Amino acid sequence: MNVKETIARLLKPAEGQASFNRRKLLATFSPIIGLIALFILASSLSDSFLTTTNLTNVLRQVSVLGFASLGMTIVILTGNIDLSIIGNVSMSTTLVAVLLQQEWPVGPMIVVVMLAGSLVGLINGMILSYFQIESFVVTMGMQVVCFGMSLFIAGGRTVIVDNLAPFMLDLASVRVGMVPVMFLILLGFYLVFFIFTKKTRMGRYIYALGGNEEVCYISGVNVTLVRITAYVLSGMMAAVAGIFTFSRSLCGDPAAGQALGMYVVAAVVIGGTKMSGGRGSVLFSIIGILIIGIINNTLNLVGFQYYAQQIIQGVIIILAVVLSSKRRR
Repeated sequence: MNVKETIARLLKPAEGQASFNRRKLLATFSPIIGLIALFILASSLSDSFLTTTNLTNVLRQVSVLGFASLGMTIVILTGNIDLSIIGNVSMSTTLVAVLLQQEWPVGPMIVVVMLAGSLVGLINGMILSYFQIESFVVTMGMQVVCFGMSLFIAGGRTVIVDNLAPFMLDLASVRVGMVPVMFLILLGFYLVFFIFTKKTRMGRYIYALGGNEEVCYISGVNVTLVRITAYVLSGMMAAVAGIFTFSRSLCGDPAAGQALGMYVVAAVVIGGTKMSGGRGSVLFSIIGILIIGIINNTLNLVGFQYYAQQIIQGVIIILAVVLSSKRRR
């Protein structure tokens, strides 16, 4: 082999590696590119989109979805799914209303609601860990249980609270400039969870579990504890989403969580987290919720009929899952 052939052979892997790195970089930042493109498109379709009032409204609307999606991101990183989040949000919303109606102080009320939401996650994690059942089936059943609990707690009706604490009113109405306080609180939660997933041992185990559960088990990782932790965090964030849902509607609606639908999963997938687990970032889920929020807002501004909005949103969810599947290969 001459020198020229030797150099060509040495350069070929390097070029292949460079190509791989470019593809990986593009896949990582594609949600940001998509958000920028969507923002430009929305601005061109409606003159009302860039108004302060509208942008503030978009941030307020995506906040509840953001809290629920944060919990879903943690679970999906483990290679599982948590469909009970939707019912858990409803249960938490009605529980907030009933406790405030009974004149509970805001602090103890928040603690009780978050404990109740976390308990749902704990039960999910324990069932999955000890009975080795598919997470889709278990959490779908738990979703129905939570909807039933929300109806039980609310007495089968929407709970109206007459005397609201100023703090609960401020959660939805107060702004810093054009940014709602609830969105700033959302960013704070995402930052904390980002540090948790990247800088703590449990956070690394969550990624590892989604990457290869068998290797985790062989390596001595307590797989059961990791899975339960992920679901408890998911349940806790569903409770937080329920608290903010109440702060927006100022009533306890037993069906409040249904408005989230599959947007919770879609936001996580659009943000780049793989459905198979092990790869993604909680910070990019923010991009996912903003994309969904802008799409829904733009469809309303342009004047699409409700059925057309549903079709378009469904297609977007399917495309997001398809793209996630391609990235996984």
